[in-house]
Amino acid sequence: MQVARIGAARWYVQAAAAVGLVAAMVAPHPRTHNAVRVNLATPAGTIRTVAGGVGGPARATAVSVSPCGVSFHAGTLYIADGSAVRKVNASDGLTTPAGTGADGGPLGLGGPAANADLSTCGVAVDSAGNLLIADSLHYRIAVVAAKTGTFYGQAMRAGDIYSVAGNGQQGVSASGVAATRTTLGDPVAVAVDANGNLVIADAGFALGGRKHGGRIQVVAVASGRFYGQAMTAGDIYTVAGNGDLGFSGDSGPATKASISGQIGPARVDTATGNLVLADTGLERIRLVAAKTGTFYGQAMKAGDIYTIAGNGTPGFFGDGGPATSANLDIPSGVAVDGAGNVLIADKFNLRVRAVAARTGTFYGQKMTAGDIYTVAGDGGGGFAGDGGPATRAHLKKPEGVAVDTRTGSVLVADSGNNLVRVVAGSTGTFYGQAMTAGDIYTVAGNRKASFSGDRGPATSAELNHPPGVAVTSTGNMLIADANNSRVRLAAATSGTFYGQAMTAGDIYTVAGNGSFRYAGDGGPATRAGLNAPKSVAVDAAGNLLIADSDNATIRVVAARTGTFYGRAMTAGDIYTVAGNGHLGFSGDGGPATSAELFLPTGVAVDGSGNLLIADELNNRVRVVAARTGTFYGQAMTASDIYTVAGDGSYGYAGDGGPAKNAKLNSPENVAADAAGNLLIADTFNQRVRVVAAASGTFYGQPMTAGDIYTVAGNGTAGFSGDGGPAKNAEFEVPNSVAVDRAGNLLIADELNNRVRVVAARTGTFYGQAMTARDIYTVAGNGTEGYSGDGGPATSAELTPTDVVADTAGNLLIADLISRRVREVSG
Repeated sequence: MQVARIGAARWYVQAAAAVGLVAAMVAPHPRTHNAVRVNLATPAGTIRTVAGGVGGPARATAVSVSPCGVSFHAGTLYIADGSAVRKVNASDGLTTPAGTGADGGPLGLGGPAANADLSTCGVAVDSAGNLLIADSLHYRIAVVAAKTGTFYGQAMRAGDIYSVAGNGQQGVSASGVAATRTTLGDPVAVAVDANGNLVIADAGFALGGRKHGGRIQVVAVASGRFYGQAMTAGDIYTVAGNGDLGFSGDSGPATKASISGQIGPARVDTATGNLVLADTGLERIRLVAAKTGTFYGQAMKAGDIYTIAGNGTPGFFGDGGPATSANLDIPSGVAVDGAGNVLIADKFNLRVRAVAARTGTFYGQKMTAGDIYTVAGDGGGGFAGDGGPATRAHLKKPEGVAVDTRTGSVLVADSGNNLVRVVAGSTGTFYGQAMTAGDIYTVAGNRKASFSGDRGPATSAELNHPPGVAVTSTGNMLIADANNSRVRLAAATSGTFYGQAMTAGDIYTVAGNGSFRYAGDGGPATRAGLNAPKSVAVDAAGNLLIADSDNATIRVVAARTGTFYGRAMTAGDIYTVAGNGHLGFSGDGGPATSAELFLPTGVAVDGSGNLLIADELNNRVRVVAARTGTFYGQAMTASDIYTVAGDGSYGYAGDGGPAKNAKLNSPENVAADAAGNLLIADTFNQRVRVVAAASGTFYGQPMTAGDIYTVAGNGTAGFSGDGGPAKNAEFEVPNSVAVDRAGNLLIADELNNRVRVVAARTGTFYGQAMTARDIYTVAGNGTEGYSGDGGPATSAELTPTDVVADTAGNLLIADLISRRVREVSG
């Protein structure tokens, strides 16, 4: 979701006086996080994104990309980025005209392309500037209209997305039928020929017990004769491939040839009209001749198919000799330059290679017609060489290649490096950089998968599967950005937090340097190594607590300089307060920093300041005592660690008895309620359980201090029970639990793709009438994906992994698959 910067700042704005008033009226609570946001005229139960997005608008080199295909048109670079299409202008400015950057969601046909679900490695642009997308997951070719008008026989509105080939079902396309009414097999790429026809690389697939080979198909934009066939406007035709897997048919009619099931793009040589195909699974580049003549050193006949590079054996061999004798290794991308040379993304050879169309000098090398040469990459994997000769650079699994027709530069989708790189065709300034002919440069991507946006608007930042979220007493939102190995903060107000000056509405890294390791204790948290942090929390002093899960530790970033957890700390620095970094179970009754933890996935703080740890693979909940005293029925010593729930074995047992003797099954998160009771997301027991802090009646049950009880879930994996007693409901991986300001239980029911609430009392919450101790869905429609922003939360698609509440009554949801944090107004 793209928003103006002022909007990004407003979503989290609060008046200082309001914060002070709420702080005075409502005592801080460990999992009911204090945050007040202005949500004027927003109906209760409405969902929106408050952090995370596709990245940008920004300099292309500041945004992460995962390029698997590239295209160039009219001075603009287009990047097929899996679930989105990126657009990079001549000055290196990146925008995202299509796709949400998330997995799953509605197709969005007839609506804004930026809201559509895509899965693409193939893009092109037609002569009208319309963006064409090969959407392989949805078996369609989609068009994003450049302007309002009629294209491909359909009325279209500028910026909206439409299907022009494929009916959404997988199958064998019939020839000579309406393109929008037929099936496609696996459309992996699309191109436009000189006549404006769409050329589709339709890869092989398995259906009905038969494996089908690839085909090249054409959608005619006007009636006429093309590729040796009479065609009718809007209909689809097979021009290469007979549907059988294998290799056959060279030097014969293309429609009778066998093509492998694994193909890359088909490109059109605009000068000759020849179709060039990456027959990836056969380790060959093949050509369908548009007319009779000699091409790449071979005599060819119109309509026939020929191999022009590759001998069918994987490997690297043949540079400087005939291309048909060379070894290729997964040639996954192909393009044709202005001189007719064929460029090949030779993926596992870590090179881009060229087959010369004629004898001459190209890319700084003397070439002979029909021979093959390396023009980028030295065969070394990894990243190196920017600013120097392209043939000395390291590439990593280049998947796509295109040509910048302005300059003759070669564009490379360097997929393993998460970059788009350019081999300059001439000396000058391109994409905002000074370039020298023959040298290589990065023009898009930051080498980081789904990480961008620091110090910019939170809703424009990229997150990478965030499983945890929390809010400070000043309204700042903290995000466990697990796959970026960072913790990030979206500032509610301008100020200095964790040692950094911050601007309201912007996002910042407050812990982790992106490396997956353990390092940095006693120094600045932003220089420290974290390893897939799964959960965050905030203590009463404002310190940030991190479940540094794969490092098997709990770490703290000090909010201010002082003494916390028995040690002197400096604002902004990081410290370990539990776990010795070794996976296992040991240390109960002794110093927490000497103990072994085994995948601690949840951390929280109770009303006494004790640290609560969901020690998932130890099947325990453990406590680090804030002071010496008795907690959860046990005598504890300050800074020591204790098990308060779980006997270490997988299973379900123990309700109504001592929590230490109970069986848990991979508890993923913990919280504490206002009475000090310990709440456990007993994930694979499909239950939420409570350890009573004191004897009394809670959640409608009499409880004894230190004993354990089920308060939601019947133990059966599934979805049922909404509108009835919570203990009768079915869950499917409840992995987070929290409490809102009204005392309601909030449950992230991950694989049911819902957030559910157990009402503490009868009343109206999140726009719904509820009965005490019954359960209700308040967000999610049960479908994985990303949709619904601006509408009712119960109609949205999401995959919740954490949920917390602020004192304004809003819910914050860590939405894993969409890589966003979303808010439900309360």
